[in-house]
Amino acid sequence: MDSSNKKRVAIIGAGPSGLAACKHALAKGFVPVIFDSGASVGGVWTRTLASTKLQTPAAAFQFSDFPWPAGTSEFPSHDQVLAYLTAYARKFGVLECVKLGSKVVGAEYSGASEKEVTAWDRWSGNGEAFGDGSGEWHLTVQHIESGSIQKYEFDFLIVCVGRYGVTKIPTFPPNKGPEVFHGKVLHAQDYSHMEDRDAAELIRGKRVVVVGSGKSGLDTAAECAEANGSKYPCTLIYRTANWMVDHKLTWGLNVSKRTTTRLAELMVHKPEEGFALSLLATLLTPLRWLLSTVTETYYKMHIPMRKNGMVPDCTISQSLLGWKLGLLPDRFYDLVDEGSLVLNKCDSFSFCADGLVLDTGKRVEADVVILATGFNPDQLLRSVFTSPWVRDIVSGASSDTMLPLYRQVD
Repeated sequence: MDSSNKKRVAIIGAGPSGLAACKHALAKGFVPVIFDSGASVGGVWTRTLASTKLQTPAAAFQFSDFPWPAGTSEFPSHDQVLAYLTAYARKFGVLECVKLGSKVVGAEYSGASEKEVTAWDRWSGNGEAFGDGSGEWHLTVQHIESGSIQKYEFDFLIVCVGRYGVTKIPTFPPNKGPEVFHGKVLHAQDYSHMEDRDAAELIRGKRVVVVGSGKSGLDTAAECAEANGSKYPCTLIYRTANWMVDHKLTWGLNVSKRTTTRLAELMVHKPEEGFALSLLATLLTPLRWLLSTVTETYYKMHIPMRKNGMVPDCTISQSLLGWKLGLLPDRFYDLVDEGSLVLNKCDSFSFCADGLVLDTGKRVEADVVILATGFNPDQLLRSVFTSPWVRDIVSGASSDTMLPLYRQVD
């Protein structure tokens, strides 16, 4: 069937992936519509901590046909990233395709049966993007401002909801959880989504405890420590340390990133050269191990992680593969030395009326507890679809260390 006669494309999510998908759909002559529950395009970059920066150099985080403005810093602030994404959407006519404040609460496929789809050897049965034209996606969309529900029909669905929509909250035995605590408990995402003035008021003059040593945990703890100083020090509770490096000391990492970027470019534009480079990289695995080891030693010498009990259990290569490497907040260890930030390592904790009890027996008094305990990455993706069978197909095997879909494509 001529795809020009059936070209309604639904895109869920107005983050970087959704914007790029819409841009290319327009270029192909399709009629895309982006649905996003937020108030502006940009995905996770629309609501962040004031100190949030891009975790990779700007040159490695840009659209191939839309460079960063001249003078952009190597690690742009969240405001710069958001402005860049908005400018991209404006230039390529994507903004006109976006329905903001519109949450997709259900997506259902109407067409081939589960049995027929299971028997397919090729996409859509015949290898064509839109199949034989008999299938449709039925979307149920809630318009947040009015609360109204509207139905839409599309010929193709692209899901770009990301991994950071559903928070992961620890569970506790009875009478050991937040219900016995007299202060306030919230997730780091809820804190980052607050207006700056409200967030400042929440932590001002308060004993704040942050749970979690990921990027959001360290950023949140540093912000609270800067706000209250040593009079009301912020306590960071963590089970394992992650590789967090100073953005002024990115030696070793940039070499790996440049190699990876170059390999990806070659595999797309010059497959034969890309394959040769990939084979060479495999043969040089011992050299990569040596580079990783030297890089780790370099960071341990220049960042006081040993002194503060923050040496990660995993290698820096494992952190890169598991997306658990980030940039250290500015002045992080200075705040520790000043007494504005206290680090406590433990395997588990429970709540009490006036704070937390660590498994080491130590009690930590608190007025506010912020849980930087991560996200359930597949849950948001699964929640889009009404069919349990489709949910299982799109989410794949659950893993905290492996990104789904593109790394698991056969």
